Amino acid sequence: MHVPLVSTLAAAALAAGCGSSAPVQQGWQTCVDRGAGTAVAQQYCDDDAARRSAPGYMPHYFWYYYPRSYYWDAPMIGSRVPEGGSYSQRPFSSTPMARTGVVRGGFGSTAAGHTSAGS
Repeated sequence: MHVPLVSTLAAAALAAGCGSSAPVQQGWQTCVDRGAGTAVAQQYCDDDAARRSAPGYMPHYFWYYYPRSYYWDAPMIGSRVPEGGSYSQRPFSSTPMARTGVVRGGFGSTAAGHTSAGS
């Protein structure tokens, strides 16, 4: 029996999930104020990590990983994080950061594009 290469590749792509409209649920991580159980800006975890080596310092901010939803479903800054996640002093590898409401990058402060005339 001869199976054309295109059919074989198409079958492999479908089996691998290509063309699937449902994204894979992979969880998310965010920086949290552990005492309050609320999401905070990533900078708090970064600053807290720099102070951890000080004698007697008790960390206040942690990375929180929640495995059961998509990163866009994560709480915004100031919102409570759901129960059932895990805490870490360092960000989890290969886990998307939650959307925090803070936007970085883009087209600059004016959001205006500029062109220059060539000579």
